[in-house]
Amino acid sequence: MTTADHRSRTRLSTGHEVSLPLEVSLTVGGVVVPARRSRLEAVLPDPLSSLAIAPGVGCVALVAIQYHRVGGDGRDTTGLEPYDEFAVIILAVHGSRTNTLIAQLAGGEIGGYVHWLPVTTEPAVALGRELWGYPKERTDVMVTDGPNGVRAVVSGGRYGDRETVRLEVARPRISARARDWTLASYTTKAGALVWTPVQIQGEVAIGIGPSVGTRLEVAPALTRELGLWQRPVGRLYGSRVRARLLEGECITE
Repeated sequence: MTTADHRSRTRLSTGHEVSLPLEVSLTVGGVVVPARRSRLEAVLPDPLSSLAIAPGVGCVALVAIQYHRVGGDGRDTTGLEPYDEFAVIILAVHGSRTNTLIAQLAGGEIGGYVHWLPVTTEPAVALGRELWGYPKERTDVMVTDGPNGVRAVVSGGRYGDRETVRLEVARPRISARARDWTLASYTTKAGALVWTPVQIQGEVAIGIGPSVGTRLEVAPALTRELGLWQRPVGRLYGSRVRARLLEGECITE
């Protein structure tokens, strides 16, 4: 992964100084579940539309992340301690002029709208909200990576005091492939839609369909809001992943 020639530095409200692009290393485990498109459309900002995987059906990614390092390679550190995070991401298309399956992708860009992002520390909240508008909040998040795979438990936050999500993503039996992606992340900040490119590099295993050892439980409040089905149609796992978050760009039309 290359390092940008030019870096901009920002001081957060917590006093931490952060350089962009921000480089992190992490373990990730997640699933993709179907959801009712009418519910997803109700929470997506214009001009995003829910990615259709079947008539009336969209999808949501539920992703557990354990950060090992936040900042550069030792020469460019932020002072932020590693933290755990859980992302609720609505897969969406920007720029599409149709809601028709497949045709929706013509002329559009697939990305993910970050709907909820609970984390374990206040500096992590400031980092996400102040730089990109990510809807982070501090609550109880525990992400572990063991011999059987990634486990995550989220409790409290905007969906109540009780356990909100319990996710187990089994360690894949197939070998992970080396991947080099640039993904589009969408958020809202000060009423504007923000597009942020996220560069991901590392060995990630991707599976389609249900998997033995992969389990998901979601609290009723979150399930109702997004119309979630709790049977995963896809999953991913990576224990040695690096990412670079670039500066966001306002794209509200």
